[in-house]
Amino acid sequence: MSTTTSSPSSADSSEGNRQTETDVANSSHPQRIHPSVFFYRPPTDFYHYLIECNEISHDATVSLLNKLLKENNVKSKENEHFFIYQQKYDDRFYQISCEIISPLIVNNCLSKNFLGVELQQNMEQECLAFTVDQKKYLEHHLMQYLSQYILN
Repeated sequence: MSTTTSSPSSADSSEGNRQTETDVANSSHPQRIHPSVFFYRPPTDFYHYLIECNEISHDATVSLLNKLLKENNVKSKENEHFFIYQQKYDDRFYQISCEIISPLIVNNCLSKNFLGVELQQNMEQECLAFTVDQKKYLEHHLMQYLSQYILN
């Protein structure tokens, strides 16, 4: 009576091959989880932005798009921009809100936290407003950036 047993090394080897194939198959999907609220600065852009990603249902997406078509003249704050992003990994939709962060706030934060110095700068006269090109540039780079991650 003979029994056939596979040695641990051959089982490990085939298991390793399957895992490698799975890793390769999944490599086209982002594996890193990203927070839904973060700061972002696109390449060669002077400003930092506060980004918030809020998942929306498919029904809410259709409703939002219809609302936008009907109320396309509704104006938001000049320092805010919103757009819809579809995560390719799982086809979920997100409303992305972007707010320009004052360079003076960034400077004050860095000075206080890294140098221990509080700067007294006048921010009352600072007017922060998105241009059309700035919105397009931010959307483009932010969508590229987000495509590398899974939003939670």
